[in-house]
Amino acid sequence: MLLWESARQEADRLRSVLDPGSFGLDNLVKMANMLGARVWLQPLEPDVSGFVLKEKDTAPEVFINSLETPQRQRFTLAHEIGHLIERASIADDDDYSFIDYRKSDNYNLHEFYADEFAGALLMPADELLRIVNARGEYAAAEHFGVSVPAVRKRCDRLEKNPE
Repeated sequence: MLLWESARQEADRLRSVLDPGSFGLDNLVKMANMLGARVWLQPLEPDVSGFVLKEKDTAPEVFINSLETPQRQRFTLAHEIGHLIERASIADDDDYSFIDYRKSDNYNLHEFYADEFAGALLMPADELLRIVNARGEYAAAEHFGVSVPAVRKRCDRLEKNPE
């Protein structure tokens, strides 16, 4: 199975247990809690959207930048949940950390997986494409509680790798 397929499959599996909702962080926090993580919403450095920290024999902690827009916070939390899933299901790691910078030159397979997971979790393909085709990107962004760039990125990825 390819990495993007695994990320989408895990997002679908988690969404079948608990819907992430269309706005706010409540259900996403519940998802992180289900995975054993504690979530903190607090001011972070201006170039940091969030990060996950997991030390050996401790629960993972997810930090989300409270100074960012609610839409960015949603995607960032879903992205960090993607890191939790990837480390638990693929790597079986007990000690890791990932920092989500606003702009980064360090885009690797871990970040790709987390982005693909977050997009699939928050914007299911069929529903996203139906809304984009009927009402446009802005309506889709509002419907899913994400930014327009997040909608565009998800649509680009679905065009390259359709479901």
